[in-house]
Amino acid sequence: MKEYIIHGTQIENIIKIIQDGYIDNKPKKKDIIMLKDEPSNQIFTQLVYKDIPNQSNQIVHWGTCVIILDKQLLKDYPFYATRIGGFSDKFENGKTNEETIIYGDGNLTKMPILTKLKNIINKKLINMKNGAVTFMHSHEILFNQKIPLDKYCITIIMRWNKTYYGSKLVDKLIKLSKEKNISIKFRDDKLRGKNEKPIDNFIDSIESD
Repeated sequence: MKEYIIHGTQIENIIKIIQDGYIDNKPKKKDIIMLKDEPSNQIFTQLVYKDIPNQSNQIVHWGTCVIILDKQLLKDYPFYATRIGGFSDKFENGKTNEETIIYGDGNLTKMPILTKLKNIINKKLINMKNGAVTFMHSHEILFNQKIPLDKYCITIIMRWNKTYYGSKLVDKLIKLSKEKNISIKFRDDKLRGKNEKPIDNFIDSIESD
């Protein structure tokens, strides 16, 4: 079964990320929504995979666009996975945080076993306490290093169609993506409520030509 790491954000941030060539682990304070005081120097991501139960009408990711990352990240970089909002203020405390589900120390010879994390995600979806955002509220995975796009980015997926964001932003995004040789796909999020497995369909869109 294929799994992917996803990092949701807004179109303005995607443009900057493509320009920089990496997802920065030191975002500006004004860009931090969930943290009360100082930036935590952590990148927030999530895990997606097929056959998650009760997928109907689920929103797959935060923000209007999402960077699809190779799960090789979980082998190469230190990380920890926690419930939504259960992150530690300092990445170094993530391993011992009581909310931590699984973690990895980086430079691993084997991929971390994701069964425990998947079981928690699946249980959240079975219980369905947060409606269409239950999946997004099920977990988060945090990294503390810049993530280079040329090594880990599989594609970028934009929610809604090309006209939604305004032509100037879209034109700039498409031009940048071509210059950096990064794949960008547009998908109509309005279709989410019209099928039983929006997460599976989202993954199909990652793997389609």
